[in-house]
Amino acid sequence: MPKYSQVFLKDVRMCERIASVLRPEDFCSVVEIGPGRGALTEFLYPLWGDKLSVVEIDPLMTARVKERFPELKIVNSDFLKSDLETAFSEGKIAFIGNLPYDCSTAILMKVLAFSRLGAAVFMFQREVARKITAETGDSDYGYLSVAVQAQSAVSLLADVPAGSFSPVPEVDSSVLVFRPRAAFAGAGHREEFLGFVKNAFSHRRKTLMNSLSMGRGMDKAETAALIKAAGFDPGLRPQNLSVEDYLKLFAAFG
Repeated sequence: MPKYSQVFLKDVRMCERIASVLRPEDFCSVVEIGPGRGALTEFLYPLWGDKLSVVEIDPLMTARVKERFPELKIVNSDFLKSDLETAFSEGKIAFIGNLPYDCSTAILMKVLAFSRLGAAVFMFQREVARKITAETGDSDYGYLSVAVQAQSAVSLLADVPAGSFSPVPEVDSSVLVFRPRAAFAGAGHREEFLGFVKNAFSHRRKTLMNSLSMGRGMDKAETAALIKAAGFDPGLRPQNLSVEDYLKLFAAFG
C-alpha cells in the first residue's frame, strides 16, 4: 500500500465514466483530490481544460502528474488543511477523486461544509459507501448516514471491484455522487446539528431518550418531553428516525 493509503484506479472505462458524470458548463471549476498517477486526470483534463486543478499530498505523485500534464494547475498540499472559502471566492465548485481510504470521510465532510459546493463525485470503500447511503432502519444506518444525507442528495454511480485498482486492496469500492441540498434546515447551525446527531447515535442500542440525555447531559424527563413535543416516541431507537426526523428533532431541542 502506498505511503498515503491510496490505491490507484486502473480501469480505463471506469475512469471515463467517472469523468463524464459532471458537465463543465455547470461549474466555475473542478478540483480533483488525490490524482495519484493521473489515470482519472487523463479524462478530466480534455473535458475541463483550465477549469481543472488538482491537489496531491504526495510530492512524488505531484511530480509525476506535472510531467504528464505540464499546463495543469497542480497544488502539492494536504487538502484537509486547505482553506476552500479563500481559494474559491465565486461560482459553484465541483470536486472529484479516488479518495485515500483513511481520510475519505474527513474529506467528504470538509467538502460538504464548503459554501460554494456545486457537486462532488468520490470513490469510497464499499463498506463506507453503504454507511453513507443507508436508509432508515438499515443495519448500516447511523451518524454518517444522517450527517451526509442531511446536507446532500446522494446517489450510487457504480460499484468498483478490488481488481480495478493497483495495488489490489482487500476491499471493493463504490463511487458516489453528492449534490448539496438547497434547503438544509441546519445550515446555520451545522456543527451543532452534527453534534446532536452524534449524541443520538452514541448509544445506538439504547433508546433515543437515553442516548440524548446522556450525550447532552440532560435530565431524562426533560429530554423525553422535548422528544414528545417534536412528535416522536422517546422509546424509539436512534436508527428508527429518518434524516428529516432528525432535522425536526434538532429544531425542537433548540
